[in-house]
Amino acid sequence: MRTNRKMKLKFVIAMCLLAGLTANSSAKLNPRQVSLKGVRALTVDVVCSQDAKEAGLKEQDIRENIVKQLEETAIKIMPGQLWGTVPGRCRLKVLIKVYRPSDLKTFIYNLKVCFVQTVTLERNPEAKIDAVTWELAWLAHGSKNRLTEAVPANLKIMTDNFIRDYRTANSLSGEPSGTNARNTVSVTAPQGQIRSGIAARYKYVSSKNSQVFHSPQCRSAKRIKPENLVGYNSRDEAIQAGKRPCKVCKP
Repeated sequence: MRTNRKMKLKFVIAMCLLAGLTANSSAKLNPRQVSLKGVRALTVDVVCSQDAKEAGLKEQDIRENIVKQLEETAIKIMPGQLWGTVPGRCRLKVLIKVYRPSDLKTFIYNLKVCFVQTVTLERNPEAKIDAVTWELAWLAHGSKNRLTEAVPANLKIMTDNFIRDYRTANSLSGEPSGTNARNTVSVTAPQGQIRSGIAARYKYVSSKNSQVFHSPQCRSAKRIKPENLVGYNSRDEAIQAGKRPCKVCKP
């Protein structure tokens, strides 16, 4: 009974820490956020403990989910084997550990998402080391049959926090993926790339400063500045966002 109370206390503390980190993400730039400024490419590495693998968690599936989230940002995701060629050797490391104490029926899992990059020492600029400049941890517990659902769900929240800090540091939308901000097109890509990307991903486009939406091929759509360009998957989605159809292209 005492062990259960201790685990519940640890769980509450972990949730409080996560809530605090989430709240800080929207505040003035902190050192963690500053360390993400200017990052344009990174690799993603997922490592599961043996117990985590035996519980049914698969590194490749988890990595694919995280990469899919990150692709909504301006960050280019490189293959893991090319991490040494990425400027700053930037990589997002995801560590998953699962424990099952002998006196408990539930599994305890520890999740950690950390951003690692090569930095120089202020006292010795010629010395370069790999350092964790952004980190978020999560401690929780649950039954084995829920681990394969709970762990990816919690990692999504943690990755959303990374994305929010990245966007804040690089003056992009501060909203995490999974909200309406996912329809905002990155302004850091070349304009031609944005045009082709929006045409491939969305059926309709608009400007954040306009009440009209268009087809991507509309001449009015091509005049929209990249930083104002937003996309919609359906007419209903655009109308619900307060937009009306263009009278020229009649989308």
